[in-house]
Parts: sequence; C-alpha cells; structure tokens
Amino acid sequence: MKFLIKTAAIAAALSASVTASATTFDFSYTFSDGQQIAGSLDGALSGTTITDIRDLQVSLNGIAFAGGTDGAGNATTLGIYGYNTTTGLFESGVAPVLSTVAAQNNFIIEDLNPAAGSTNYEFAFVNDPTFGATIVAANFLHSDSFSGPGSTQLAIDPNNSGVYGSWTVKPAPVPLPAAFPLLASGLGLLGGVARRRRAAK
Repeated sequence: MKFLIKTAAIAAALSASVTASATTFDFSYTFSDGQQIAGSLDGALSGTTITDIRDLQVSLNGIAFAGGTDGAGNATTLGIYGYNTTTGLFESGVAPVLSTVAAQNNFIIEDLNPAAGSTNYEFAFVNDPTFGATIVAANFLHSDSFSGPGSTQLAIDPNNSGVYGSWTVKPAPVPLPAAFPLLASGLGLLGGVARRRRAAK
C-alpha cells in the first residue's frame, strides 16, 4: 500500500511540473467564408492577455508564413506589433494586445516592422473604437484554392453582410517528458518485485 502511495505522489509531482511549464499557446481564427488562420506562440498568460510573445508560427489555409525577404534580400522573421487606437496605425513602440477574448485584440503579426513598408505576410486583428473590429490575413507570396491561381492569399472579416468568424486561443497540449515512460516502466518493475516478495512470505 505504501508503494502505491509513493507511486501516486511521484506521478502527481511529474504532472504538476509539466503543467507549470506550459507556455505555448495555439490560436486560430476561422473567417466567415471558411478560410482559417492558425498558429502557435510562446508567452505568458496574464488575465486574458498573452504577454512576452515569441516564437510565432502562423499559417493561412495551411500555408505557412515563411520564406520571405526584405528589400535588400535578407530573410525576414515574424514579429508582433501593437495598434495605436489614437493614430490608427500599427507601431513598434505600442504594446500588442493578443487576448483570449476577441473583442480585446489589437495586434498585427507580420514579417517586417510596420514602418519598413511592404510585408510578405500579415495577420491583423484590430478593435478600433471608431470603426469596430477588422480581421485581415494576407500571404503575398502564395495562392490557394480560395484565392485562385496566381492571386494573393487573402481573407477579410467582417464580410459584406457584417458577419464575423470565430477566434480561439488555448494552451497547447504539453507532451510528457521523455523520462516519464522510462520512470513508469521502472515503477512497474518495482511493483512486480514487491508483489513477488509478498507472495513468497
């Protein structure tokens, strides 16, 4: 009985350590026409807002935002920038607001600083106090079945009827540590040895 209690305590401790280290979030927005932006990021959840955002991965209709270059031919990387509700501009000095609540979002994810000019990829989610919410995703390097051959991948909400899609953000599933299966098999062997000892008495 003591052995089972110890085993349960070890398993609970491992589970707690895995949960505490979960900082990866999956997000998606399904547009009213069925197109979908999806991705993941690392960050810290503070209330309903994710801060310290890094390691952005984004795709539109399954095509990743990757492989772009700037005007000088240098490879670009995705960054997130805030929206200034006073000026109506995306600015690098403004903190982005990426929230689990759609009505709080004010950000743009793109592969070049907004002040640098043309981007290769972008996903903007704005809640402007004057104009309301606008969600736009564009991949200027690829086309797909929605956009047609040779066209820019593009999705915009609200649609002509004022309809919006759906936004979700949730912690990504955390894989078990590599050592967990080994520990579990070791505990199983110890349990077998303990049973044999009891049976021998």
